[in-house]
Amino acid sequence: MPDNRIGILFNSNMLRGLLRNKTGHEAIAFYEEAGRLHGVIPCFMRVEDVNVKQMEAVAYIKDGTGYARRRIPVPSVIHNRAIYFHSGAHARVRSMVNRGTVIFNQVNRYGKWKLHVLLQQDPELVPHLPITTLARPGNVAALMDGYGAIVLKPDNNSVGRGIMKLERSSTGWTIVYSWRTAGGSRRWRKAKLPGGKLPRFVLAQLRRTPYLVQELLPLARHHDRPFDLRVSVQRDGSREWQITGIVGRVAPQHTFVTNVAQGGTVHQLEELVAAGVPHCSVLEVVERVNAFSLHIVNRLSLSLPHMADVGLDIGLTSDGKPLFIECNGRDQRYSFREAGLYDIWKATYSNPIAYGASLLQS
Repeated sequence: MPDNRIGILFNSNMLRGLLRNKTGHEAIAFYEEAGRLHGVIPCFMRVEDVNVKQMEAVAYIKDGTGYARRRIPVPSVIHNRAIYFHSGAHARVRSMVNRGTVIFNQVNRYGKWKLHVLLQQDPELVPHLPITTLARPGNVAALMDGYGAIVLKPDNNSVGRGIMKLERSSTGWTIVYSWRTAGGSRRWRKAKLPGGKLPRFVLAQLRRTPYLVQELLPLARHHDRPFDLRVSVQRDGSREWQITGIVGRVAPQHTFVTNVAQGGTVHQLEELVAAGVPHCSVLEVVERVNAFSLHIVNRLSLSLPHMADVGLDIGLTSDGKPLFIECNGRDQRYSFREAGLYDIWKATYSNPIAYGASLLQS
């Protein structure tokens, strides 16, 4: 009997949501539709429910209107949509791979510094990378001397959490950062830095958490607000990298972070190019961004095995030069839905399933 099961690894919260039909931004129906299209059965599972010695797993499989709990042989191909913070989970994943399971996107979160070091090895990419170093106090001071605006960002956080901007004006340096109110919500605050010295809370944060310091990228603007692009880059049934889609994200007024989770708004590319890159056509920008994005993933793939599904954050200068910001190993995908790009949103689910189906056939 041919193997037509493809595993999809979720974290515990997402799997519980699957059973309650509350999966947040993850569109489970698109996995099922893609499975029917490509002749495979999605099996949703947690790494904690895998018995590596027996190579069996507890999985949830579509059964009528709901999901049935089944004990099955570990699927030979698995798409990882989970992020693990404990060494035991990573060890179990490695054990599955050592027993012959193919897990693509085996690691979903790489440190920003590691990615920067890898990309910096490519001379063609260096002009598109921000000046970046580890955020030790001396390094921060050196970049403050050399640039009028810099950014401090955690090495291993996502959705813009923990990021800070330092900016120099005629009256001195200021810092912009987010803080949590007594009610639990987050607000942005701007404060002066007397003598250009880092505040104690920033120094404490740098001691607690690995941070990077970067020059502030000169991003193109839409209504005087910076924007960037989320680019979905995936392998499909051909097993080659493809550009699935591009969507723009604009920072809220008075801030600099474009992440939708931090209040950024989504826009279709045509609108942003017309406003922020007026000397380039949309076609020119798309061609540049596509080529640049494919260059990045092909470079990273040389050192990071089993990558097949990433979301790149790409900046643009006002003259249309693409700039690398970040690589996300677990693209949340919902920006395409928010921008009304429904076919692309659906394709971001279908392509990984098509890729997995092609691996099952080999």
